[in-house]
Amino acid sequence: MVRRGRLVRQETADRRRHGRAGDQMQDHCGRPGLTSLQNASLDDFSAELVARALARGASAAQARASDDRYFEMQFDNRGYDLVRSVQNAAASITVFLDGKRGDASLNGRSTEEVAAALDSAFFAAEAGVADEANDVAAAPSLPASRHGLDIADRATMGEGVESLLARLRSEFPLVRIRDSLHSFSDVETAFANSRGVAQKERRARYNFSALFMAREGSRASSVNWAEASSYQPFGNPFHALGLGRLLDEAVRSLDPRPVPCKFEGDVIITPECFAGLAGSIGEALSGASLFAGTTPFVDKKGEMIASPLFSLANRPCDKSAPGGADFDGFGVPTSDLEIVTNGRLNDFLIDYFFSRKLKAPQTAGAWRFTVTSGDASLAAMIAGVKRGILFSRFSGGGPNSNLDFTGVAKNSFYIEDGEIRHALGETMVSGNFQELLKNIYAVSRERVDFGSASYPWLAASGVVISSK
Repeated sequence: MVRRGRLVRQETADRRRHGRAGDQMQDHCGRPGLTSLQNASLDDFSAELVARALARGASAAQARASDDRYFEMQFDNRGYDLVRSVQNAAASITVFLDGKRGDASLNGRSTEEVAAALDSAFFAAEAGVADEANDVAAAPSLPASRHGLDIADRATMGEGVESLLARLRSEFPLVRIRDSLHSFSDVETAFANSRGVAQKERRARYNFSALFMAREGSRASSVNWAEASSYQPFGNPFHALGLGRLLDEAVRSLDPRPVPCKFEGDVIITPECFAGLAGSIGEALSGASLFAGTTPFVDKKGEMIASPLFSLANRPCDKSAPGGADFDGFGVPTSDLEIVTNGRLNDFLIDYFFSRKLKAPQTAGAWRFTVTSGDASLAAMIAGVKRGILFSRFSGGGPNSNLDFTGVAKNSFYIEDGEIRHALGETMVSGNFQELLKNIYAVSRERVDFGSASYPWLAASGVVISSK
């Protein structure tokens, strides 16, 4: 194959293959050759991708290969839509050419597919812009790790689906669910780079998700959803996902009313709502925003940026959390980080690339956020609101660089004099995340663990609320 007037792929010298590149692995880096790409282990395959990239002239390279054994039960109110098992293999290769970076992915292992991926990665690198921060990481190689069960407990998975459907029929006949599933994913991942870093992790977890709404005649609530992951099957999804609360809110939302007037009031942010907002806070505290100078917290390290009641941590190493990770996209072992403690900013979320850009230590490579629980009950938090809303879901664009936000509160409820009065029609909310964090005045004891994150309820003041 010729590109830009030069040969970028060589054919095998083995004439018994009739001129076609075979699956015989060459020992490009002095390691023992392997008999075939198709039968290679994940760690050997990723190492071979790196070796072939270096043989092609890359100054550095890294590769990642994974194998996902997946089982799912899809269902709606009527019962099962689909039950199936799937196995997917995928890999990616990143090459570096004197500070230029190129990436490519592949789903097969034939010599042709590997060569095509390398062609794509080299072409992208050649067309790129050099950056001295582009390089592979030097890091310790960890022992291979294993998280979760070896095989899916299909019986308990089915019991969880059946128990949900039975309770829907008996307790929530107005609720309609669709595109819902109980699944088991067993993913084995290997990583290698040209500095000799080699990582391998196998992580198996159950996932449960439900998309739902309430309907009665011509009336319908907004669509809502629940989703979580666990190392154990969801035998009782009502308890694990807080589905009873969410389905009850869907039914109560069949009779929405607007807020009585525009006002500045309180919000009680649910764990589900905060899960949607946490990404914006994380981005404002990231190395990318720090390097770009777009974060309002650029000079705030060591200072109070939130209420003393608010503590935010990054916990990708939590052994009990299926949403964690042992290493990041550069093969660097992950570590936990106390980002904000009692309102004080301890550090930023700086990954490997931006640690090189900022010439600062790496602090994060994978995100799994948790907010520390408080000592207030949710009931007491609601009782303490003079006027405000139970803020269940935010629909809107991301905040600007000053963290100003505006959007629509969905699946939410109006609170007055300490009581939830009624469901809200689509209601506008606006404010500033910097001020919102400072104005937190209560944090609940109760919390929801999504597997990928864990949050309590948060009460804060100073949000402008009005009818849409």
